[in-house]
Amino acid sequence: MASPQSPASSVSSQSSRSFNPNRPSTLEDLVGHFVASKRALNTQTVLWRANEIVNSARELLEENAILAAKNSAIRNIVDEQVDGLEAVRQGIDVVESEVQAEYKQLLHDLDASYAGLQSTLAVLRDTPIESALQPPGTPQKHLYDFIDNATVTNLKDSLRACIDRYNEAHDGLKESNDEYDTSLENLHSSIENVPLTPTTASNPSPIPSLYRDLEGHAKEAAQAFQSLVQHYDLCATALRHTEGGSDAATLATGEAPVPSSDDISTPPEPMTEEELQEMLTVLQKDAREVEDVVSEIRERGSEMTFLLSQIENHIALLRGEDSALNSILQLVRRLAVQVRGHISTSHSYHASWLEDSRPTLLSGIEEWENQREFYERFDLAYAELLVEIASRRRRHDKAKRKAEEAQRELDRLHADDERAREQFTVTQGDFLPLDIWPGLRDPPRKYEVKAVAYERENGDGDEELQEIAQSIPQLGRNVVERALTRVKRRM
Repeated sequence: MASPQSPASSVSSQSSRSFNPNRPSTLEDLVGHFVASKRALNTQTVLWRANEIVNSARELLEENAILAAKNSAIRNIVDEQVDGLEAVRQGIDVVESEVQAEYKQLLHDLDASYAGLQSTLAVLRDTPIESALQPPGTPQKHLYDFIDNATVTNLKDSLRACIDRYNEAHDGLKESNDEYDTSLENLHSSIENVPLTPTTASNPSPIPSLYRDLEGHAKEAAQAFQSLVQHYDLCATALRHTEGGSDAATLATGEAPVPSSDDISTPPEPMTEEELQEMLTVLQKDAREVEDVVSEIRERGSEMTFLLSQIENHIALLRGEDSALNSILQLVRRLAVQVRGHISTSHSYHASWLEDSRPTLLSGIEEWENQREFYERFDLAYAELLVEIASRRRRHDKAKRKAEEAQRELDRLHADDERAREQFTVTQGDFLPLDIWPGLRDPPRKYEVKAVAYERENGDGDEELQEIAQSIPQLGRNVVERALTRVKRRM
């Protein structure tokens, strides 16, 4: 909308002019333009609202910067804290995995050693004591009847109790880890549900741009309104320079057409006919644009309201994100407190493993192996006993034969001695007095080969004399051969 030129000094002394029907505008038109321009000034309320919108947007712009920085900082803090919580959880998993792997290996070794012991005990159960070694009429015994079964049973019970303690500690750790995992899942779910304000490095916050658009609309609306004010002043000036214009305007609007820039008591500045004609031409041209200017101001007001709503929507997102992130921080704080308990449970589990379960299982494996080795030696010793009995029997038989041979030789020598003495007596006995040697008539000394008694401690620690050793049993050839085979196989 064009503005009128400043009126030059009038060459006429009259303060108002009579209406000339040949002029471009009639008095009725001028009054209509004046009424329309005055009505158009009601758009000032749009400017007031525009000012409020700009002020509100300015505050929201500041809040946007604060919230965006705060939310970004909190997200970074949350990410760091979540990484720390995940690292702790992974550390607990590493401890559990290492212990579980070693535990399973030790259980495997324990089962293998126990199975080896049971295999050895099965051999003892199936190995009967030779009947020749048992007193007549006694029940058949096996090697297993001579072992201390309580040692095996006690160790088995001890290991079972150790495994129960380990399982109890592991169940406690598993329960703790399940709670930890649930807390982490809830935390991740809460983080995923945090409303993410759509701002990135490539897509920054829209508020600064929206605020610039608001300022542009406000400035343009203010300039448009200023043109309306100028048009109103031009209408008022034209009416004041037209005869009857002020009265007609007063009748139409209830107030005299006084320009805002002039005092009511000041008479209108004189202007030439050419200047008046030029002013009316401008007025008529601008009058056609008033409605467009009013529409533009209202549209800009509506656009500013829409832009403010976009800013408010974005701020609402930021506020929602801020509130949700604060809730996430509370979750992180609570979980951080709970983590101390989870770490303590993991430490207790690991300490129980190192101080109780592991050494007990290792000791059990060693004990099973020692018992298996001992009972294998027992089985081997029995086989060697059978071989030894056979050897003793052979030596006994050989000694007996030698003793019998010696006895026969002694008996022969004794008989020879008797015959020689009798012959001597027959030949010389009549000539020798009996008292010449007291042993002249004695029979020859007789020698006997017999078993010698031996000494053996009784149950009280005293020694008792055994008149003769028990006879050595005679084992079957197949028994001795089997025993020899077993001895050779284990050598």
